[in-house]
Amino acid sequence: MEGEIKLFELFDNAYKLFEEFDRRDDPSNSPEFQEDVRRCIKMLEDATRLVSFTGMFSQNESYEEIPTDNLKYLLLPFLLAQATLKLTNVQDRKNVVDVAKIYYDDYLNRCEEYGLCERSTTAVSKNKDIILRDEIQRITQMAQQRNQKLQKYQQKKELKDQIKQLKVAMERDHTDEDVKRNFYLKLIKSCVWETQDELSTLEQECEILEHIAKLKQNDPEYVDHTSDDKASSSKKHHHHHKSAPLKPIIITKDAIQKAIYGAGYPSLPTYTVQEFYDQRVEEGIFPSAEQVAKNQSLQGRCEVDQEAEQAKEEEEKEQKVENDDPEYLNQARNLDEYKDDHRRGYGNRYNRS
Repeated sequence: MEGEIKLFELFDNAYKLFEEFDRRDDPSNSPEFQEDVRRCIKMLEDATRLVSFTGMFSQNESYEEIPTDNLKYLLLPFLLAQATLKLTNVQDRKNVVDVAKIYYDDYLNRCEEYGLCERSTTAVSKNKDIILRDEIQRITQMAQQRNQKLQKYQQKKELKDQIKQLKVAMERDHTDEDVKRNFYLKLIKSCVWETQDELSTLEQECEILEHIAKLKQNDPEYVDHTSDDKASSSKKHHHHHKSAPLKPIIITKDAIQKAIYGAGYPSLPTYTVQEFYDQRVEEGIFPSAEQVAKNQSLQGRCEVDQEAEQAKEEEEKEQKVENDDPEYLNQARNLDEYKDDHRRGYGNRYNRS
């Protein structure tokens, strides 16, 4: 249907654009780069809305029950977090970090619900009063943590190599179902590990940003030289982008859920499916109800015409048989006498010397 958006095309286009970011030579704060980042975020947000629209995922399922082609949509919060962190022409960096953390947490929660990961319990305690008195015990614990990091690093490296090999197989015209499923599951696991590392880094950045905010509040004359450097660097390429604060997208199915989630998350934008659909119709992305009905009626007419044409052809064949049409009978006999002299597998010459 012309004008109708397809979820798999929307996701694939956004993912291809996302993968190109690391291969580009232009600066990440250039207007062209930032425009593509915002376009990628918009496509990923629309894909998230469509996934919610279809009710694709449920908390009562495990990952074994998810169809292979739907596994990739679990990556949407991770991709949104990664793309959001690439925004450089936003004044409030704290806002960017907070939104990315929400997406990362959502990704880990969803993966945990489906049994694809377990939340890390090795987080460092924030209680600074806890000090190990035994020096040997402290050294032993540091050695264990170091060994765990080295082991995890080795596992990450092996997993990335496996993903690269599977990605080559995915680029073929006909990919085996098991290969495709294995690729998505390994990619999801790799993103889980990356998410855990990113959350740890963002926690440290949040502490720094909060410290800077306190310094500005206590000392009006305080100047953040890092932000000035970023601003001057950005001005070389583009004027500073002034827009509304970033907010993560939460999609609900109906008005009742909107009231519940809206009360729980007053700072987050919520939409019902109908509101989202009406908005996209106004933008010309989705077809209106009248256009859908018109296309369905046209499709119904085409089907009726095809059935009538088939019935007419069958009737003509029966008349030719009854009238002993010599040309039709000759064609039928030639089909009966046809013999295939090629042996089975004769045309498959792949990997044969």
